[in-house]
Amino acid sequence: MAMLQDRARIEDWAAETPESVSARLEGAKAIQTQTRLTLGTMTVIAMMMLIVSYNAYLSFDSEWAFAEAGHRREATTTNGTHEDTKVPDILLDAALKDWVASQSVTIALLGIRVSVDDAPVLGTAALLVVSFWLVLLARRENHTIGFLLRDTDTQPSDRHRAESEGTQQSSRYGSGQRWLIYHTIISNSLFVTFDGSTTRIQSLDGPTPLTGRSATRWNARLSTAAFQLVRIFFFLFPVFASAIVFGLDRWSYFRPDPFAPGQAMGTGSPFFWESMIVFFVCWIPLAVCCGRSSQYSMATESVLHEYGRRLRGDLWRQQQESTVEAARHLSGEPIYNSVGTT
Repeated sequence: MAMLQDRARIEDWAAETPESVSARLEGAKAIQTQTRLTLGTMTVIAMMMLIVSYNAYLSFDSEWAFAEAGHRREATTTNGTHEDTKVPDILLDAALKDWVASQSVTIALLGIRVSVDDAPVLGTAALLVVSFWLVLLARRENHTIGFLLRDTDTQPSDRHRAESEGTQQSSRYGSGQRWLIYHTIISNSLFVTFDGSTTRIQSLDGPTPLTGRSATRWNARLSTAAFQLVRIFFFLFPVFASAIVFGLDRWSYFRPDPFAPGQAMGTGSPFFWESMIVFFVCWIPLAVCCGRSSQYSMATESVLHEYGRRLRGDLWRQQQESTVEAARHLSGEPIYNSVGTT
């Protein structure tokens, strides 16, 4: 079984050309760009949902609007009529209009205006649709990069076997080409880092994140955990944001309405249960898609790090072999190639 797998792998190598590798590398870069754009779009939508909900339910203006609505209702009930309009009243009316306007978001791309009351349902549904696109992109990114790294990875055993057979298989994916593939992919990735160290590059001759003394084991682990937390935050931020918006919306049902002071709809409103069902129908698959996208992203980082470790190991062995050959040349000892001839 292992021989059949090795044969299939060698056949994949034989089918590759520098042009095909370049095309696959360009495809990987394009997918990484689309993934960043999609993730940024979801973050912006989630932020808009949080901002609108905060302005409507938790901001200072909202508390003031509720109190002002109750005060004017009491004044109207007591006096029966309002006093003459004064400058403070005009300012209060303008501020109230601004607060009411902040409860709606205009989406110029779609030409629609969405109210804060629709944010839990429409916002979560929009995030769900984009999350479908995100999980497909994350899957495509993982497969494209993963198969490209597998097909261009040259193990020492494969290289020695190719040299003994007198083929050029080992030179097809030399260290220079593999170095280009590795750094092109990792430089276009948003979350993948070269190393877990937090060392800053601030000098041409100073320590680097790969060799700096500050890259201790504890510091590296802490930095790696921090980067993973940031990655998980961005992938799961739409899930938590929509849940927070939904919670604020449920809370508003048990709070007096400034448009009808002294009244609270509560669970008696039919829309209370209907919107809850629609929300969970959209929110559960949203959480699954975002979680799966995060797993694909972590898998891509894992295979990239493995590829980088093997590449650095090959470079180190080549450096050691070059050093030994240079030392033998200076000492006058004969240098043998892979077939035993001088």
